[in-house]
Amino acid sequence: MKSTRVVYCILIVVALITPLVLLGSGFFSSASEKVLPGVEVMGIDLGNLSKSEGMVKLAELEKNLRATKVTLCYRDQSWPLLLNEIGFELDEEAIMDAALHAGREGNLIRQWRDRQQLKQNGKVISVAVNFDQDRLSQRTKELTRGVTVEPIDANFLVDGNDAVSVRPGKDGTGIDIEKLTSDLTSVIVEAKKPEVELTVITVPPARSTEMIRSMGINGLLAGYSTWFDAGKVSRTYNISVAARAFDEQLIRPGHEVSFNKVVGPRSSEAGYKNAPVIVNNEIVEGLGGGVCQVSTTLYNCVLLAGLEIVERYNHSLPVSYVPIGRDATVVYDELDFRFRNNTENYIYIKSFVAGGQIGFKIYGNTAYKKDVRVNSWVTQEIEPGVVYENDPNLRKGEQVVKQEGAKGFKASAERLFLSNGVVEKREYLSSSEYSPVNKVIAVGTMEQVLPQIAPSTPPPAAGWPNKPVGGQNSLGNINQPVDSVNIGNNGETSSVTGNQTVNQAIPTKPPTNQGGTSGSGTGASRGSVRVQ
Repeated sequence: MKSTRVVYCILIVVALITPLVLLGSGFFSSASEKVLPGVEVMGIDLGNLSKSEGMVKLAELEKNLRATKVTLCYRDQSWPLLLNEIGFELDEEAIMDAALHAGREGNLIRQWRDRQQLKQNGKVISVAVNFDQDRLSQRTKELTRGVTVEPIDANFLVDGNDAVSVRPGKDGTGIDIEKLTSDLTSVIVEAKKPEVELTVITVPPARSTEMIRSMGINGLLAGYSTWFDAGKVSRTYNISVAARAFDEQLIRPGHEVSFNKVVGPRSSEAGYKNAPVIVNNEIVEGLGGGVCQVSTTLYNCVLLAGLEIVERYNHSLPVSYVPIGRDATVVYDELDFRFRNNTENYIYIKSFVAGGQIGFKIYGNTAYKKDVRVNSWVTQEIEPGVVYENDPNLRKGEQVVKQEGAKGFKASAERLFLSNGVVEKREYLSSSEYSPVNKVIAVGTMEQVLPQIAPSTPPPAAGWPNKPVGGQNSLGNINQPVDSVNIGNNGETSSVTGNQTVNQAIPTKPPTNQGGTSGSGTGASRGSVRVQ
């Protein structure tokens, strides 16, 4: 019986204590709207503050800390660094969460013990800080220029005979940013002397010599070039800017290349200038004129290298620098030229612009080099229409040719893969349509003003007053010729002034439009968009 009573007593005590422990935890949690007294961070008392009130205090602390100047040192050199320059921030949320939890974690007994500690000794919350790593790295590079050396990536070297060799990579040096971040944090959190000794480490190149050698590039796969008028300075400049974007491009196996993505927007910010472009079947001035010659030249080089064509569009009008059907127009965010490296090895692209010539060369593993031929031909000629335009500045019936017409074309292209001169594979490439250019004739609408005919004068009657004398009459000098108009039998108007005669046929009204619309492109052609 005695043992039974002991068990009952124990159960009663447990039953009483358990709710108190559970309720105690819940009670303190419900009272967690404000920080308990005795909690501080970097000398700032957060006791009895709500979260929002504490955030205000921390924001003020952060503002003051941002003005802190830290001295970076390396050997006998030093540089000042403001925390504001490197995106310093206090993690205010983390600090306030830690402050609000102080004395409120664990069971009732632990919370009671922690509160006693707060009353006696207080509690200092650790400071959580953040830095913008990109800004820290960039600013440190700027300050320590001359101390650090950029690594040099390994790359390919190509000589005048298209022989390929490897240029070894080279290690550089840089500041240990991870250690610098830790040291700066210690300066702030532990209120140390604002001075940090920099640690310089070895920085390997992004592309090592071994990596380049493993790509298997050993020779020329194909090359292609086109000519342009170097005297057109703005267009030449645009060609150079776009071609430079592809120079030394390494394309991994299976990777798809977008011309627009590599070259980027044709904007003044990117360095492009106004030059002739094709817009709605007309040649006008536009930003980035000439870029399409770059895409067209690259397209033909890619064809000859045997690479896969993913996307290509022709111009709305034929261009002069490549055979018909072999152009590739591009418009940023609208029309792209895309191809894929469908080989099992990397390919390496080189570009050049010099002496009125733009060219590309594609290098790869010559074990996979193909003998490729590209053919294109006209399948249909499209006659231009004639458009009549009224011109109020021309005399009615007069006609002037403002624009000569030009034929449009439909063309096809194919690619042949040969082995020992024998065609092994024939690939149909595309069907292209180029719009005709209408002949434009201006037709005059200005009405001809006929001269007034002077009335005849009867002989003077006897006794008229103010009788003219000296061979004069009331209309002027009788020896002065008078304008007259005679209408001939053939619908001609003869207007005589003085001693001159002008004969002019009176035309019938011409049609306002005779075949006056351009044919629109089909398939890959888009004749209503802007191209260069």
